[in-house]
Amino acid sequence: MKPMEGIRVIELSTMLAGPMTARILAEWGADVIKVESMNGDAWRKQAGTTMSPCTKDANPNFDMQNLNKRFVSLNLRTKEGHDAMMKLLENADVLITNYRTQALEGMGLAYEQVKERFPRLIHAHVLGYGDKGPDKDRPGYDYTAFFSRSGLMADLPPAGAGPLVPIGGVGDHSVAVAMSGGIAAALYRREKTGVGDKVDVSLLQIGAFIGSTGILNGFNGRKLPRDRYDCGHAGSNTYQGSDGEWLYLAVIDFRRFPEFCALIGMPEIATDPKYSTPAAYYANKTELTHIFDKVFAQHPVAYWDKVLEEHDLPHEVLRHFKDVPDDPQAIANHYVHKHEYSDGTKTVFVNGPVHFASVDPEQFEYKPSREIGADTAEVLAELGYSKEKIADMYEKQEIR
Repeated sequence: MKPMEGIRVIELSTMLAGPMTARILAEWGADVIKVESMNGDAWRKQAGTTMSPCTKDANPNFDMQNLNKRFVSLNLRTKEGHDAMMKLLENADVLITNYRTQALEGMGLAYEQVKERFPRLIHAHVLGYGDKGPDKDRPGYDYTAFFSRSGLMADLPPAGAGPLVPIGGVGDHSVAVAMSGGIAAALYRREKTGVGDKVDVSLLQIGAFIGSTGILNGFNGRKLPRDRYDCGHAGSNTYQGSDGEWLYLAVIDFRRFPEFCALIGMPEIATDPKYSTPAAYYANKTELTHIFDKVFAQHPVAYWDKVLEEHDLPHEVLRHFKDVPDDPQAIANHYVHKHEYSDGTKTVFVNGPVHFASVDPEQFEYKPSREIGADTAEVLAELGYSKEKIADMYEKQEIR
């Protein structure tokens, strides 16, 4: 039995954060019903964002957030469409939405509006900037509320390089991980009390949390952004090999510094008074980084990877996104999955961020999305709607 089997999730969200939350819960066994507008989730048409193919049967960019769901399309501007949404919530355990509060209020779906009617419902709300404060109603996106407002975009790149050019979804998917945990906690509380709850996570909130060490640095006066020569110390820094690739050296434990110096053929550095004590080692980090730059530039990164690995010295080669689908460690742990659609289109999916001993990752399902409203009739029939009523709703464009 999967951890979320028996839990029904209604997802009323678009783009990335809300849908990815629902996808994680689906991977954990929840029955996820994605409710779209008559025009569908805008992310259906964003395949170019990841240079992904998009065919009648294959839309991997959309599926990364929407595997293993059922798809319903309701016209919530009509009475019958709205009533169908309320019927869905009668049998639901969780509502996931990233609609702004004022939009939810207009549909009668804000937490304060539904908590009395559905007292056991977990109302999970993805926000941009939080539910209080002067910016609570601003539209929030991954690049704005998460990267820009939190300091990540300005302070993560090297000094003088200009702002970070991020990939999409980092903040959204971080929200999804936090929200999934919050929903699980709220469901546990409901088991104890019989009462639902509101769970909210904002992009700014998760940006601040992820950047908490940087926030401490900024609060305490560290000048940011920094370059490589203003590192913590030279033993914890990036170095470029003769082939132009990079690795991260992580000789954090000063006790292993002499061993490292001997390995690179410069044992005298470890006894030099400028570096031989922890205080001196930290104080002269810039000079020492320049020395190590010249050392690492003598051989390609693969050489250094082998030598450091043989001596169990902590390090890692800076891989590229393109390398991850073929990483034997990622494959062995089922972190990635290469998938082929029915029409022959190939893609790679990244699995959810949690494994359970009770769930064999080799048995993960990869049920791709279908067209807008593909399961509308089936789901409405489950709610007790007759074939005649469903046909009438199609005719009146109350559903799709």
